[in-house]
Amino acid sequence: MRRFFTTLFLALCILTMSAESIKVGGTTRSYITYVPRNLGAHRPLLISCHGMNQDANYQKGMLKIETVADTAKFVTVFPEGIDKSWDISGNRDINFVLALIDEMVAKYDIDPCRVYLSGFSMGGMFTYHAMNKIADRIAAFAPISGYPMGGATANAKVRPIPIIHTHGTSDDVVTFSNVQSNLNVWIRHNGCPSTAKVTQRYRNAPHITRHVWGPGNEGVEVVLMEMAGKGHWISNDYGVLTGDEIWKFCKRFSVDVTYPIVKPQIGIGQRFTSIDEAKGKTFAIVNEQEEKAFYGSDNQNLQYSGFEDAFNDGNSGYHFKMEKGSVANSWLLRLITPDGSAYSIWGSPGYLNSQPTDGWCCFILGLNNQNGQDIRNGALWDIQYEEGKGFSLKNIGTGLYLKDSSPAKYESPTYFTFCTTEEITGIRNARKNVDSTGKVFDLQGRQMDASNLQPGLYIKNGKKMLVR
Repeated sequence: MRRFFTTLFLALCILTMSAESIKVGGTTRSYITYVPRNLGAHRPLLISCHGMNQDANYQKGMLKIETVADTAKFVTVFPEGIDKSWDISGNRDINFVLALIDEMVAKYDIDPCRVYLSGFSMGGMFTYHAMNKIADRIAAFAPISGYPMGGATANAKVRPIPIIHTHGTSDDVVTFSNVQSNLNVWIRHNGCPSTAKVTQRYRNAPHITRHVWGPGNEGVEVVLMEMAGKGHWISNDYGVLTGDEIWKFCKRFSVDVTYPIVKPQIGIGQRFTSIDEAKGKTFAIVNEQEEKAFYGSDNQNLQYSGFEDAFNDGNSGYHFKMEKGSVANSWLLRLITPDGSAYSIWGSPGYLNSQPTDGWCCFILGLNNQNGQDIRNGALWDIQYEEGKGFSLKNIGTGLYLKDSSPAKYESPTYFTFCTTEEITGIRNARKNVDSTGKVFDLQGRQMDASNLQPGLYIKNGKKMLVR
C-alpha cells in the first residue's frame, strides 16, 4: 500500500512538473514547467528566472509557487540560463523568453496577453533588461533582489509598465540602498505620483513595508515590497509568500498582443561577385545549395546551420567583414554582431580562426594565442572568387578549405555566397497597405470587412491575426 501511494505521488508530480528543452538561435535551452491539473483554457503564464550560479530547480524551490498556481490556475516556467547566468545586455535570453512564450501558447493554450516575467538576483537584473526590450509582450514585471548595477534606464518608446520589486534591507549582495534610485526611473517614466502610499506591517507581517506609487499612465503601478532584516534570498515568512504577492499584483494587468506573432524570416539580399565588391561591407557567408550559413555562438565557436538558426539576433553575429591580413593574398574575417558593431571577446577583436588539428573553428582574441589552441596563421584566409560558383576559403595555417563548422581540413573547395541579408515575411504587399487605424487585410493585401471575417489568418496593424 505504501509503495502504491509513493507511485501515485510520483505520477502526479510528472503530470504537473517537467524538465524540457527548446532550440533557440542554434542552442538547445532547458527549462522546467509547473502546470496545475485541470488548468483550463487561455490561462496566464509566469516566467521566473534564477540567480547567478543557481539553476531552474533551485529557483523553483525558493519561489514555492505550486500552491498559488494550483489555486489560480496558471503555468509557471523556470528557464535555465547558459552557464547559470543571464544575458543582461543583449538579445540572447530575450529570444529565449520569446520562444518560451510561443512554446507555452502552443502547448497549453496560454493567453499571450497575460504573460508575466520575474527573476531573482541576476534574474531580477534580466527582468529590468527585458522591460526595455519586450514590454509589448510582457504584461507586468516582478524583479526580486536584483536591479541594473549601472542604474536603470527607461526607453522613451516603452509603454507604461506595472512593476513589483521585492528586496531585503539586509541584502549584502545586491544592496537595498540602490533600489529606490532604480525604481525612480520607472516611476517617472510611468507618470506615477512621486509620493508613495505606504503600508507598514503589511498583512500583519512585522518585517514587510509595502510602498505603492500609482496609479500612473494607463493605470499602472510601481510597488516596492521592503523586507526588513532579510538578506539575499526570497522571503516567505509570516504567511506572506513572495510568489503569492507577485501573482496578486501581476494578475491585474494584461497587454494587447495579437497572436500568432509575425516572425520575419531573414534571407539573401545582394550577392557579391568579387572581393573588391565585398571589401568594406558586412556580409553573410551562405551555402545556397544547402540553405545554411555561418554564425558565431556564445562560446566563441563558429556554427553552421540553417538560415532560421543562423540569422538569429540571439547569436553573437552572422555577418562578417574582411580585413587585410599580414600575409600576401590573405584576409582576416571579423565577426559582426546583429546590431552592426564588431564582435569583441573581453575587449579584443574576434576573428574567425581554423585550428590546425581536429576540433572546432572559433573566434580568437585578436591574433593572440588562446590557451595553446590556435596559431597566428590560423586566422588568415586565402579567399578566391570563381565565376558561377562563388567564394572559397582556404586557411593559411592548414592550406586546406573550409566546408562547415569543423576546422578547414578539406582538400577540395566548397563554394559560398557572400551576401547581404534582408527580412522576408511573405506578406510584403499586405504590410505596405497596413496603417494604424485598425484596418484588416488578407494575406494577399486586400482590405477586408473587419466586422465580417471568416475563420483564418489576417493582417491587422502589421501583425498576423487569427480568427477562429
